[in-house]
Amino acid sequence: MASAPQTPTALDLWPYEEARRLAERVGGYEAGRAVVFQSGFGPSGLPHLGTMGEVLRPSYVRHAFRLLSPDRPQRFVVFIDDMDGLRKVPENIPNREAFTEHLGKPVSRIPDPFGDCHDSFASHMIALLGSFLAPVEVEYELMRSSEMYGGGAFDDALKLVLAKHQEIIRIVTPTLREENRAGWSPVMPLCPSCGQVNSTLVTAYHPDRGTVEFSCERSFGGAHGCGFRAEQSILGGAAKVQWKVDWALRWFVLKVDYELYGKDLIDSARLSGQILKLLGGRPPLGFAFEMYLDEDGHKVSKSVGRGVGVEQWRRYAPIEVLKYFLILNPKRARKLFLEAIPQYVDEYLDALRAWSSADAAARANSPLTFVLQSASARRFNSTITFSLIMNLVPALGTSDRELIWTYLVNYDPGIAGDPETERLARSLMECALNFYRDFIEPAKQPYAPSGTELEQLDSLASWLEANPAANAEAIEKAVYDLGRANYDKPGKIFPVIYRTLMGQERGPRLGAFIRLATPEKVAHALRTALHQAAAS
Repeated sequence: MASAPQTPTALDLWPYEEARRLAERVGGYEAGRAVVFQSGFGPSGLPHLGTMGEVLRPSYVRHAFRLLSPDRPQRFVVFIDDMDGLRKVPENIPNREAFTEHLGKPVSRIPDPFGDCHDSFASHMIALLGSFLAPVEVEYELMRSSEMYGGGAFDDALKLVLAKHQEIIRIVTPTLREENRAGWSPVMPLCPSCGQVNSTLVTAYHPDRGTVEFSCERSFGGAHGCGFRAEQSILGGAAKVQWKVDWALRWFVLKVDYELYGKDLIDSARLSGQILKLLGGRPPLGFAFEMYLDEDGHKVSKSVGRGVGVEQWRRYAPIEVLKYFLILNPKRARKLFLEAIPQYVDEYLDALRAWSSADAAARANSPLTFVLQSASARRFNSTITFSLIMNLVPALGTSDRELIWTYLVNYDPGIAGDPETERLARSLMECALNFYRDFIEPAKQPYAPSGTELEQLDSLASWLEANPAANAEAIEKAVYDLGRANYDKPGKIFPVIYRTLMGQERGPRLGAFIRLATPEKVAHALRTALHQAAAS
């Protein structure tokens, strides 16, 4: 890991910029007071890579802050919103119909949908979050809303909310839809009769007693109140507050200094900051990042199962690539889906090549300062790309690891000349094999060339057979010459070759790819395709 930089102002990556803002904010704190970072996780659905970003990105700022202010203690709290009522049953859990009866109840009080391995819906999701975060070497404290409310940690602040409920209502209700303003309350009692929290309507406040009167009569989605009425304490877990108030509540109690959130929460953060000031607190520094999108441009969502799981990612790419993806320009929306992974791996390999030859000052200002882990390869002394490996596997049509490795070493002996390079390259080969087995092989459709395509492919096969030692540039020129001789635009020959060799419309640069796979192997594959076309 890079040592503390000597000239902090020369470090311009966004985590350093945020760390400098934070250092200015906490400059007047007493020496022993910790800087508090926070992130939240709503355990109403499975964690996905968007969740990973909400934890990793503040950890990058924390790391930068530690480099710039090594003597200041820090805490990073991952806050679990498990007192929230279940608003809808996620699409990616088993036996969904059986869980409609639990709508409106806190997820900490709903049975585990995956069996009896955990004491609640929330506990199962929290366990998944722990295993989800384990590979990325991030330090954090887990804090559960149900324990903070139930254990009384929020009680004093809840009394403040009750005492200032009218002012909070005046802040929040103008931001609500007209139909939601009447009867809105910052406090949500937990109904002792049906167990719901979303169905209760507060009808009177008693700050002197720390209680509210309420009736359980609201309908919310598929949940309906049971009609119970009572006066009830709001302390000790018998109530929670609306989430915008809840955000301010935890900022107030935990004395949070820094939190990142999606740009869709900018207005909510502003509102929560107003409530926090009303309670006597100081809003944390904020950083709004852009959304993660799936392949269709939709926001990644845990409630509908949209997104990529970390185990999926680790099957198809090293975990460092995910960390690298998440540190790049968080102000820009990026697509996060499986088919885009090869591009991100190649971006990471380029950065690693630059890192290995950089001096200490350049490394301090590299994203890899935040990305590399204890067991990460520190160099990649090869020109081979992951995209090339991904295309070699289907072209060879084999899962024989040593055969694939032989082709890679023949193409670039440097890939086996250094232990760290070889270790990473073999890992990439395994990822490519997994991707091939899971996605390419099942969907692969053989292509039968016809008409003049047969003559073109026969000509290419003959050229490759006659030039087994041709380099990538010579092969690329031969393909272009063949395209010029047969099409108005020479590039039109490329899809013909890709379809025949790989069963797809696009692929790698053919010169480099054919050199990698060897002209003999590609010529043989073309002859096989021509023979099958003639026999059909």
